[in-house]
Amino acid sequence: MGKTKIKPPTYLDKFNYLKIPITPLHRLNRISEILDVDLWIKRDDLFPMFNGGNKARMYVFINKEIEKHDCDAVITAGSTQSNFARVTALSAAANGWRCKLLLHGTQADLVQPKGNLLLMVLSGAEIEIVEKDQIRSRVENSMNQFFEAGYKPYELHGGENITGSIAYYDAVKEIDDQFRKEDWYPEWLIHTSGTGTTQAGLIVGKLHFGLDANIIGISIARRNPRGINIVKNKCEQLVELFEFDIKINSTMIDFRDNWIGEGYGFGNLKIKEVINNLASYEGIILDPTYTGKAFTGLIDLINNKEISRGSRVLFWHTGGLLNLMASEYIWDETQ
Repeated sequence: MGKTKIKPPTYLDKFNYLKIPITPLHRLNRISEILDVDLWIKRDDLFPMFNGGNKARMYVFINKEIEKHDCDAVITAGSTQSNFARVTALSAAANGWRCKLLLHGTQADLVQPKGNLLLMVLSGAEIEIVEKDQIRSRVENSMNQFFEAGYKPYELHGGENITGSIAYYDAVKEIDDQFRKEDWYPEWLIHTSGTGTTQAGLIVGKLHFGLDANIIGISIARRNPRGINIVKNKCEQLVELFEFDIKINSTMIDFRDNWIGEGYGFGNLKIKEVINNLASYEGIILDPTYTGKAFTGLIDLINNKEISRGSRVLFWHTGGLLNLMASEYIWDETQ
């Protein structure tokens, strides 16, 4: 009698032991009445690590990748208000790792840092302000400097890390359990889509776990067809990594670029009004860079009747308090 063949463990198996904090799910009663839909919210803005947000959820998985490689230093790049750079800095502090941040902005930002940048400074991370076109060379120089000093550095590519998509694939299982307990299931799921990492994880999670909801990612910067193609590529990477028998095509990706405005980091009076209203009606804080745009998109989709009255809608709040607190325009009555 031959030996039984045992399928080798998949990439996903090494994360199965992780205990991920569960974020709240609740109904927005007053806004539901105003918009005439059954609107609930998933509160990843309250993720209880590294000051919250979707990058904090991702970092639980990313940390395990770093530990697997026995690294003791991390390097990443981004803007001076990057949520990913903030989480990288705080996680490095918690783990006792050296941290180097290559940030595009101005030296003046460091004089009176605020928002995410303030937390990066407080973490003790080494911060260097660089021009965008210098980032690649400065990252390589920093990696070499760490090696020469006896460290084993790990380079992180912001929200582009595929491990971050694993976090949101896993989050679909989390929220499916919450739906069962509440006996409530969404017809629509709306969220912010930046690098596409969150959206790819949600889409693959939906397909694998059988979540019956239309997922719409509201772009904060990228336009189509580039936006859709990036999300599709990340979905395909995730499916291949997990060895799932799922075929990804572009019709599965709903990536909207209608609310980008002037681009990344720029809001407008309409978004400002949405931020004010959600804070005053529900005590929920959005920001002009990310979630303010996504919630504005949600309202427009209801008002233009793409999402019909009475629909069950979930807004996945990916964070933004620190981005709001660093925003200049939100307090400027002329903008």
